[in-house]
Amino acid sequence: MKHLAMAVVIDDGKVLVQRRPCSVQGEFHQFPGGAVKNNETGTDAAKRELFEAAGITAGEHVATFSGINDFGGRIYYAIFNTAKSVAPKSSNSEFEWRSVDDLPLSDLHAADVEFVQKHLFDYCESQASSNS
Repeated sequence: MKHLAMAVVIDDGKVLVQRRPCSVQGEFHQFPGGAVKNNETGTDAAKRELFEAAGITAGEHVATFSGINDFGGRIYYAIFNTAKSVAPKSSNSEFEWRSVDDLPLSDLHAADVEFVQKHLFDYCESQASSNS
């Protein structure tokens, strides 16, 4: 069973997503992330994967949610606020900042869509109202 961790980075109301090629659907979007190593928490794995994929050091950790991934293992979504605006390093994958309302739900994995709909919309809404 493969456990996964995704870094959900929020900067000024926008979320970092990664556009990746896929042989089946052309390309898909996901949050930066990857496999959880033995003796590693989901949050620590998300921090590590964020740095490895995007060259970004995770900011303030504000929450972690979990669910079941497409492989039958756990998937952890660790939400981090950035301390300042950050730009991902260039790599084979494309990164972009998107408002949560502009996330391409049809191009996300099923577990990611469930997380966005159950948790991320509400989290971003509560942050926007507390900053008002």
